[in-house]
Amino acid sequence: MKGFRKAFICLILAAVILWQQKVFAADVFCKVEYYVNGTNNMQVVLYSKTNKTYYVKGFTRDSDRQLTVYFSDKKTFSSESNSVLVPQSMFILPVRVILMPSDGSLLFSDIKNSPYKDHILFLASMGKIDGYKDGTFRPKNIVTRQEFVKLFINVFNIKIENNIKKYSFSDIQNCWAKSEIETLYKMGIITGVKDKQNRLVFKPNDGVTYEQAFAILARYLKLKSTSKNDYKSWANQYINAFVDNQLINADEIKGLRLNSFATREWTAYILSKTVFK
Repeated sequence: MKGFRKAFICLILAAVILWQQKVFAADVFCKVEYYVNGTNNMQVVLYSKTNKTYYVKGFTRDSDRQLTVYFSDKKTFSSESNSVLVPQSMFILPVRVILMPSDGSLLFSDIKNSPYKDHILFLASMGKIDGYKDGTFRPKNIVTRQEFVKLFINVFNIKIENNIKKYSFSDIQNCWAKSEIETLYKMGIITGVKDKQNRLVFKPNDGVTYEQAFAILARYLKLKSTSKNDYKSWANQYINAFVDNQLINADEIKGLRLNSFATREWTAYILSKTVFK
């Protein structure tokens, strides 16, 4: 009986330790203030979605535009705080800030080999995207249309219209993102299609395609195109607008099956490119 009790306690302790390690993926984010207090410094402040306290352990200058801030939930020295001042003279502003646990691991356990790793970390570090409770991001999973709308709303800090009594789409009544969908529709950012009963539908649980993502973002950003490249897509004007505004290059477009569903890692990439331009 004693052996069973000891083994049971060990299992509980192991579960607690694993859970604590995975908190980082969903919990920590930061805010950046340039010219803080009128100085030539920027301040990076760590926050927690669950009201934990995280401490800055140091930072590295990855490039002229990117900064990595290392953090931990353990305080080692009395002088450690949840913020750090960084000389802006080291960078070309604005700066893309990435948070990383002080042990060198990543916020998500499965993005090490993703070509879009830094873009995923950037949006996660700003509190714009999240992972799963098991500490993963699942970069190759597809993004549904309502998930894309939710991400879009979060990234661009769009105010959601509340107290909606009637929805424009006939198939979003039970959607968890119905208010976000209706908000973007009334802004003219998203459109739907007519079904066989001539009702306007959004198909929220379908995957969002690459060309749909380009169209939604280009409409919101009011991007204009001058080139006439034909990508064999109904969204040519929007795709050309992205290329013309140097948010993506033509070779990247050729590598996409534009009418197929966008992945979570690519969605993070294109949203990062638009918010950090």
